Amino acid sequence: MNLLVDSLGLQARVHLRDGRRLADLLAALAARPGIQTTFSTSGALSADQLRGRDVLLLTTRKKSEADYAEAELDAVERFVRDGGGLLLMSNHGDIPGRPYPDLTASDARLAARFGIEIENSFFAAPEWGRPVEIPRECLNQEHPILRGIGAENAVRSLVVNNSCSIRPAGCVPLVFLPAAMRDHREGRPPAVRCFAVARDRVAVVADSGFIGSAGTAFPGAGLLDRGDNLPFIVNMLRWLGGA
Repeated sequence: MNLLVDSLGLQARVHLRDGRRLADLLAALAARPGIQTTFSTSGALSADQLRGRDVLLLTTRKKSEADYAEAELDAVERFVRDGGGLLLMSNHGDIPGRPYPDLTASDARLAARFGIEIENSFFAAPEWGRPVEIPRECLNQEHPILRGIGAENAVRSLVVNNSCSIRPAGCVPLVFLPAAMRDHREGRPPAVRCFAVARDRVAVVADSGFIGSAGTAFPGAGLLDRGDNLPFIVNMLRWLGGA
């Protein structure tokens, strides 16, 4: 599987500066036979950069710094239509009156190309700053991404800090937001909102920070070593790549 990581995504941009943010994820992927990972190199995504890739990983585009050009959206849409896999990881929305940017704005434009709705929301624990465990009962255990291959790859829980939310209409729900989270933007309960969904060759996740390496703190605490976060992301990439 040839995996391309978008170098303009927030998590990737931090990693390319500090060399640490995605180090644990990259090491885990390198240890699995048949996975080759590279970063995009020339700014905006294009058909040339996507040619020959199996999966594209996008880790939150910050609108004020790296918004998608229409040509990029077209290129990604064609890539998926031609058989490529897309993992789009968004992040939290804004909170009026607080200094949080809406990190869903750019991602929502791309998700909409595939009929997936990302909401501008800020779901987190009621107690500010505490990570939340998404338990097994919120996971679609019938789906290969969660079921995995063998006990060592099964996903039984995820640990996240904060996220936006995804409407499940027209999608396959993979992970629902747990009742332990609430929307600090609008005060809404999770109801039937999702943390992750899939549709054809596209998967969308409502947070990108949880793939950060243990011990990293920006942007957000790195939680890749918590719960089954690592098997979840690896299973998702391999599923999108046709494994």
